[in-house]
Amino acid sequence: MTCIRRNDSPFFTSSDGCLEAMKTTNIFGNHELCRYEYDEVLSGDLDIEAFAVQVLNAVDRHGFAVIENAVQGPACNQVVSEMRSYIEATPHGLHGLGGTRRCGALVARSASSHQMIAHPVILELAKRILGEQKLNGDAVRINGREGPGEQGFRYPWQLHLTQIIDVGPGGGGDDMPHQLQLHRANGMWLHDFQHVGIDPQMEVMWALSDFTEENGATHAVLGSHREAPRNGTGGYGEPTVQAVMPKGSVMIWTGWSIHGAGVNRSADRRVGMNINYALGFLAQEENQLLACPPHIARKLPEQMQRLMGYRQPAAALNYVAECQPPEDSVLQEDFDVLVPGAHGHVMNPALDGPGFAPENEAAFEAKVADLERQKSAAIAVDDLEQALHLKHAISVLHRSPRTTKQQ
Repeated sequence: MTCIRRNDSPFFTSSDGCLEAMKTTNIFGNHELCRYEYDEVLSGDLDIEAFAVQVLNAVDRHGFAVIENAVQGPACNQVVSEMRSYIEATPHGLHGLGGTRRCGALVARSASSHQMIAHPVILELAKRILGEQKLNGDAVRINGREGPGEQGFRYPWQLHLTQIIDVGPGGGGDDMPHQLQLHRANGMWLHDFQHVGIDPQMEVMWALSDFTEENGATHAVLGSHREAPRNGTGGYGEPTVQAVMPKGSVMIWTGWSIHGAGVNRSADRRVGMNINYALGFLAQEENQLLACPPHIARKLPEQMQRLMGYRQPAAALNYVAECQPPEDSVLQEDFDVLVPGAHGHVMNPALDGPGFAPENEAAFEAKVADLERQKSAAIAVDDLEQALHLKHAISVLHRSPRTTKQQ
């Protein structure tokens, strides 16, 4: 990679081609916050995989890495614009973060965020860090087999958290302190993963505004992902490096890396977007299936549906009702778990009977009429949820197989 030193900043070109922040030495050794320019991909000098490998190696060595200008400024502005009403309607101080507003459900609320959530380099890194466990000696273990992750032998992973973090002037300071200071993020599943030898999650922070030292850019304890034990406390007293980065950049780290928000000493708000990914067999920090329910998710591209968890990541994991994967059930138009026959499974007339639709034509018409009457009554009393349920029932009834003796 070709990187140019900037005279107005502490960054310089290293031997392996990345831009580095000032070096730091701590109990974990000598480290630097490596930085890479996404322009190398856009210009065609590097493909996505080669670029991701360089970033991966930096995360492996130091626990953190930055990709500058991974998206353009207008894309960041659009996300903030789409989320503005939600941000302004959210109180400060959630999660004990003084002077800070946090709001999530970005997949449903901000279409512009999708290009960052599903950014090709970020997904490539998640595949390697989570799916293939590349930072842990290729420690994939599935059904008695252990070895390097590869196609057909990877852990499933999915979207774990989407959140705008908007820090106002003074946020994190003495008058508006952050109760959640330097921390690791792998403790939420209760089970102690530090001796298991895996990375449960990968975290990223997108700069939707410039991140500067003055406005409290994220602090990182470099090398802390290698502390032994991995959930040790030695790293909390070590010096930090701040992730100063321009709007449109993103910092990547692991759930074992110690980090925390800085104090905003500027007169402006610092706006970031925290997007995390985790192994697909662990509970999500932000329940994506509730934050973006099926009636919204079914209109999204398949990649985003699967990333949120609308899929069966392995065997019988995550099926719906009558043993169906989400794409064949809740993502189908008019699916309603309270409507018999909504599953759409093929019925065997000789063995299963007629199913939801009556065999007799007169009985069929009577059932349709009764459901229509109930729907009208629900609308009349403004019970729109019940009316929608009955609409689904009518739709399922019309498409259910008619296995009458006359046929």
